[in-house]
Amino acid sequence: MKKVLLTAVLAMGTLFVSAQDFLVTTSIEKDANDEYSMESFTNNLGFGYMVNEKFMAGITMQDATSDAVADSAGVITESIASEMQLFGRYYHSENLFAQLTTPWGSDVEGVSATDLMRLGVGYSVSVWNDLNVEANYSMLLSADANEDRKGAFNFGLSYKF
Repeated sequence: MKKVLLTAVLAMGTLFVSAQDFLVTTSIEKDANDEYSMESFTNNLGFGYMVNEKFMAGITMQDATSDAVADSAGVITESIASEMQLFGRYYHSENLFAQLTTPWGSDVEGVSATDLMRLGVGYSVSVWNDLNVEANYSMLLSADANEDRKGAFNFGLSYKF
């Protein structure tokens, strides 16, 4: 389902590229085998639309995870609450931004989308034409089941069409 939606977004996005700015971003992370792979690259792909000079709205394929599921022994494990998320960015300057990310909903009982909202800041550095390297830090707005805000530091790439 993720691949079908990704293809549809790309197809529809190319119709608007000539009229508006369109941004493709990704978070580069290690997969379950502790390696960098193409799958970890495509699973964290996101697409944004510049509403004006300061605001961007978009969708990302990054999973929203929750620590709210406990097994019969009481051990809390991580589970995927949503496979896609919405994000918004406010650009303070051309390179410095604040970002809010939230899933559309939650598939985990007792966990709402607002429980999985992440707020962060980031910085983008142009490396070649419209290709950028981004670093950002984000954390949950509310603590999870382990009383942790799950702060995360990520590197990514972005390209502005």
